[in-house]
Amino acid sequence: MTRFAVALAMSAALITAPAFAETQFRSAEPQTFTAQDLQAYGLDQAATDRAVALQDQGYEIRVLSEEEAAQYQAGVTDNQWIWLGILAGVIVIAVAVSD
Repeated sequence: MTRFAVALAMSAALITAPAFAETQFRSAEPQTFTAQDLQAYGLDQAATDRAVALQDQGYEIRVLSEEEAAQYQAGVTDNQWIWLGILAGVIVIAVAVSD
């Protein structure tokens, strides 16, 4: 049973450690954008309408450089989270079967 607990703790550590990684940038303060501002940044009409609607609901819109946007998830993509979850599950199952 202790091997199971150790495997579970290690799996949890593998999964949660990247979530606490700090980003290496500071983004601009949020501001209110007009539809014309958003289209000047290259958004099409549908994306502009969606952004304005979200802004009206209280969401903040920030302009990020490509580098900042790439780092926004602290380097962990959705696919990587899925693989980390699968790995954790395999570790837990392997330890449970070996006990």
